[in-house]
Amino acid sequence: MKIFITIMMALFSLTTLAQQDAGFSMYFFNPVYVNPGYAGSRETLSGSLVSRSQWTGMSGAPGSQSLSVHSAIPNSNVGLGFQFYNDNTGPMKNTGFNLTYAYHLPVGIKSKLAFGLTGMMNNVRIELDDINVEDENDPAFDGDTYSNWVFDAGTGLYFYLPRFYFGLSVNHLVQSKFGLDNAPDPNFAKFYRQYYLTSGIVFHLNETFDFRPSLLMKYVQSAPLVTEITGSLLVSQKVFVGAGFRTNKRVNMAGSDNMLIGILEFDIARFLRLGYSYDYYLNRNGKYNNGTHEIMLGWDIGRTKTKMTNPRYF
Repeated sequence: MKIFITIMMALFSLTTLAQQDAGFSMYFFNPVYVNPGYAGSRETLSGSLVSRSQWTGMSGAPGSQSLSVHSAIPNSNVGLGFQFYNDNTGPMKNTGFNLTYAYHLPVGIKSKLAFGLTGMMNNVRIELDDINVEDENDPAFDGDTYSNWVFDAGTGLYFYLPRFYFGLSVNHLVQSKFGLDNAPDPNFAKFYRQYYLTSGIVFHLNETFDFRPSLLMKYVQSAPLVTEITGSLLVSQKVFVGAGFRTNKRVNMAGSDNMLIGILEFDIARFLRLGYSYDYYLNRNGKYNNGTHEIMLGWDIGRTKTKMTNPRYF
């Protein structure tokens, strides 16, 4: 049993170096997920609900969900936020929540620089009863669950204009150790710091079309740099149609770990928007699954006609 748990912890530690936090293709519709400095920047009560199903059609494939709510505090430069998230990969689970504080400092006529800080609680679990084994009576897989709550924190800088933004952030500052009960070495696995660089700009083409390229770069210790470039066409300030490319230069038995991304988002009401994305894997794994599907519902409560006249692109 100790040998098995040691192997599981090793795999958990190694695989999550690349993605301990769930990654979402529509991150730019919910930047507060990767940068706490974004909280309150839309100057309304904003939120999003996202569900991501990765490698659909494969047993035990990863699945992630996120609920984010944030708002500016009236008559102040403060933004507050709350997030709940859940990430499952086979028997490995991570469920948690965080509270976010951001301060938005005007640094120009239309520009602001925000400083964000978030504190989070994560429930890390390994559920052995989710593993399919030949002998159901094997006592080593007798439905045990190894679970622990750990605290961590993140911070970020977010500079923004009506048509441009640039962000730097880091998650898991504390690098909390999982400390799972009954594991042979409770201090073996831990959260590793994840560094994010994000940026985007909007080019006004004509009265109907705007073009919005976006960039995300993520780095985790001992893992390849993840780079994602996305371009979206905004039609009549209501519909986003976009495509992207993600690469992390990792090469495995299936080939290079790159993918293409398709994105569609549209406003279904003044305060409500719906988004969908599809990831297609360019390596041999793409032949054995139905891709990755992501659905998002976002809202801006308190969005006035004035704010509609001067829309928020980010």
